[in-house]
Amino acid sequence: MSLSTRVTWRSFQAGALRMFLPSFATFPFGIGFGVAAAQKGLSALEVGLMSFTVFAGTSQMVALDVWTHPLPLFALAASVFVANLRYFVMGAALQPHLPSLRWYVQPAVWHVTVDQNWAVNIAEYRRGHGDLGRFLGGGFIMALTWTASTLLGHLAAGGVLSDPTAARRLGLDFVGIAVFVVVAVILFRGKRDLGPWGVAIATALAAKWLIGGNWYIVIGGLAGGLLGAWQQTRADNDRKS
Repeated sequence: MSLSTRVTWRSFQAGALRMFLPSFATFPFGIGFGVAAAQKGLSALEVGLMSFTVFAGTSQMVALDVWTHPLPLFALAASVFVANLRYFVMGAALQPHLPSLRWYVQPAVWHVTVDQNWAVNIAEYRRGHGDLGRFLGGGFIMALTWTASTLLGHLAAGGVLSDPTAARRLGLDFVGIAVFVVVAVILFRGKRDLGPWGVAIATALAAKWLIGGNWYIVIGGLAGGLLGAWQQTRADNDRKS
């Protein structure tokens, strides 16, 4: 096992402690999800299991947005898939730093590859100081915090947040946007990101206006992703020539 894939209890603890306070940035977002899930009729057990096993706030919110009875399975799967497309890119960025990762460790790494934890750790890997134990520990504490916040939101939906407009008055509906703006700023690489981001936003807005429903998520994500992939392929070819 290479040094980059070695996990010790000390490094796991260090990663968990490092991400403990930052993990509370997702608390308002998790409370908002718990409230929305309760209003959709999900039980506390279902909310807890979904939050800990899926552990992806955006896709969970997207899933609730299309959650009806009977479930529109194709629209649900497509929307969640596109909402999580960025994880393919994030995983690809990690791969060169973890070339000898054992197969039985890979699911745990995929599970804890979430925006804040990934952003902190990929920066360390690029500087040559990455540690898989810190990566797993940080993701684990974030999963626990996220699950606890969604359960708290579910509980609050029957009390202080039983009014459907209370979450909006308290600004909980804005927290998710704020978190992703911060992450986007951290990951912004300069002018080369402007094209794909602009195309994704413009295409999503056009699709929302012309088509309606939740297809704007799929269409905007694919348009921006395809442009980004084309730009990267062209840059790779230019370097080889």
